[in-house]
Amino acid sequence: MVIAAIQPRYPLPAFPSGAVEVAPASWTARVLSRFVLAGYGLRLGQSGRGLPQSNTSRTNQTAPFLLRPSDCSGRTGPLGALLLAFWLGFMSAGWVQAAPGFRAELEEDSVAAGETATLKLIFTDLGNVQPPALPELPNCTAQFAGSGSQIAIVNFERSSSIIHQYVLQPKAAGVVEIPALTVEVNGQRYTSNPLKLRVGQGFDTAQLGFLKLVVPKTEFYVGETVPVEIRFYFKHAPARQNPPKLELDGFIKGKEHTDNLPPETINGEVYSVVRNALALTAAKAGELTLGPAEFETLYVFRSNRRRSIFDDPFFGGGGEQKQINFASEPVTIRVVPPPSVNQPSGFGGAVGRFSLDPVVASPTNVAVGDPITVRLTVRGRGNFAGLKLPEPAAGSGFQAYPGTNSFEEADVLGLEGVKTFETVLVPEQAGAQRLRLTPFVAWNPETKRYDSLEPRAIAVNVRPGLNAQAQPAGNVPVASATDTTPSRSGVATEVVPLKTELGPLLAFSPALVQRPWFLALLLAAPLLWSGLRVGDRLRERARQRGPDLRGQREQAVTGALAQLVTEAQAGRSAEFFAALNRALQEQLALTLGGAAGAFTEDVVATRLEPRGLPAAEVERLRALFEALAQARYSPVTSRRELDALAVSARAAVAALKALEVAP
Repeated sequence: MVIAAIQPRYPLPAFPSGAVEVAPASWTARVLSRFVLAGYGLRLGQSGRGLPQSNTSRTNQTAPFLLRPSDCSGRTGPLGALLLAFWLGFMSAGWVQAAPGFRAELEEDSVAAGETATLKLIFTDLGNVQPPALPELPNCTAQFAGSGSQIAIVNFERSSSIIHQYVLQPKAAGVVEIPALTVEVNGQRYTSNPLKLRVGQGFDTAQLGFLKLVVPKTEFYVGETVPVEIRFYFKHAPARQNPPKLELDGFIKGKEHTDNLPPETINGEVYSVVRNALALTAAKAGELTLGPAEFETLYVFRSNRRRSIFDDPFFGGGGEQKQINFASEPVTIRVVPPPSVNQPSGFGGAVGRFSLDPVVASPTNVAVGDPITVRLTVRGRGNFAGLKLPEPAAGSGFQAYPGTNSFEEADVLGLEGVKTFETVLVPEQAGAQRLRLTPFVAWNPETKRYDSLEPRAIAVNVRPGLNAQAQPAGNVPVASATDTTPSRSGVATEVVPLKTELGPLLAFSPALVQRPWFLALLLAAPLLWSGLRVGDRLRERARQRGPDLRGQREQAVTGALAQLVTEAQAGRSAEFFAALNRALQEQLALTLGGAAGAFTEDVVATRLEPRGLPAAEVERLRALFEALAQARYSPVTSRRELDALAVSARAAVAALKALEVAP
């Protein structure tokens, strides 16, 4: 017996005068229904209450009939009540659980090539089974489309099923055989039934166009970047399309670019051409397969049925939509590594044709510890990512700091361009130095040899630094104890004889230091200097306490903090650190007094810590001063690091404001 529907017209617990709709589908149910209605008939004629004629005439059919609970009273007689109780007990018997199982179904067992069919894997009473992976189907693609659940009651057997759906798309006419699948659930193995999908001759896509994969050559080197094109030749443009896809095995995809090419005539047919170009870099050696390329399109064909108002494009009509997929032939590529014989030690994987511009270094007359900015420019075509920043030669006497690089593209795919490296070198010893850098090494696939681009040596004059001790130039003569050589003045080095005459006498006068006016003059100078200093201090303090100067400094701090956010988002490190220095100097002037621009890292320990600046803020302020010092040689360019410095600067300024002197 199949329970098709049990739908109370009113809530059953209250048992109002509603109706329960039941569809008896088996022979047993129909016989029992006849007996129940016969029992009803014993009293229906007496009470005058019966079923409508339209319902009683349908008791021999499988269509639903109506039972009114209000009619199930004592007025039905003993036999009717007995039959009704037996029927209700039979209908309310417990459901039987169906046996677990696993089966496969095809919604369409025959389709045309290029069309899709739906495969269902149905797991009955096996719990929540995960979707199994389908085996490789010859000449057919399969894609998981989703899952669902279903509950059914058949002849008092209740079953719960999990249904996993797959979309199958055959590529050519023939038969696609779907083998039996086996899954293991709770230690038991279940096997589905095999299926066959018949594929007829589908729509000939050549009537619309075709797809072609264009490769400049079939032998690559590992690390070589080459342009590859996916060309779509069509006579009729599709209504919609997705970007083409390309199967990549052992290749790294770079930039892409799509444009239109001039029409081409092939076998007397004129085709429009759309080109999707992309840069591919070979990542491993071996015989690799590139492709096939696939292009999904949607075409709208004119329908042959009778047209109506709903065929208007406003309602989504106007023709029959059909998804058509184009595919190209795959291409076999042979990828070989650059030869290891005579390979320079500095080779980093760069493959291409490159040239080096003259090296630019500035300044070249420096002191020990002063920075020298070195800029190297490489031009050419190839894999620029394999070019590494050269380092100073071993024992050159220069210390290198982390550098930066930038790339300016010369074409849409980034195959040609100019890459500029910039680094900072610091001399460690004085003297006339020759700055030598390690060469750029790249494999040239055209000449099939390694190119070594060695930067020319740069002459640098390095002076002793401020902390270096000056060495004596030449030899310092030492006088001998017995040296009697006359000096250039003609005076002998021996003891001069005593004078016998003292000379004429002069009149005695008191020394200047003993004169009163001289003493007063000596005292007036420091008093005047002290008065001038005190006056300057008083005027400076008055200016600091003035509302105009304080307001200007507060505006300067606010503007500098706002500029930090702007420069960090734009990635301009030089302007960022200038704003950071201005914010700290102006705020320190407000907090401690004095002129902005005269504060160094020493002020943290000498003046801020004694005034009670918290230890965490002390470390934060020192880190900001160190970042300003490091920006001279190796500035931070990462936006994330600049944002972090901006947040730290705001916190430091807030801590300094808490220590501000009263105006």
